[in-house]
Amino acid sequence: MSDKDSVEAAPSVEIDGERHFLVDQERLAILSEALGESKLTELTLTARQSILESAGELRANWQTGDVHAAGRSAHRLVGVAANFGWPALAAVARVIERACHDGTDGRQHAPQFEEILAASLAALSISPAG
Repeated sequence: MSDKDSVEAAPSVEIDGERHFLVDQERLAILSEALGESKLTELTLTARQSILESAGELRANWQTGDVHAAGRSAHRLVGVAANFGWPALAAVARVIERACHDGTDGRQHAPQFEEILAASLAALSISPAG
């Protein structure tokens, strides 16, 4: 299988008309090389916990109608997901963050967010770094 075939076979989703991979294997390889496999695994577990906490906060902020807090939660999700190689999760969180800045809470994106969050966590558990 060529590199092109493996990229085309990687799980991805469409967000706002663009395809985003669930896991950026190239990013994980760079992080693994820089940090070592053991440290990357440790940091990945910490990042996973941060994502779960931020997702919970986002849901709570949607429940209370706190648009500004929802935007902060989404922003935190963007950062952690982007830094640790989960581009689809970062992209959907960015869409929610933008909606919050535009005065809505982004809740209309909740179904896609939940789907991508679950798929990203599943992909993470089977990726070499997870």
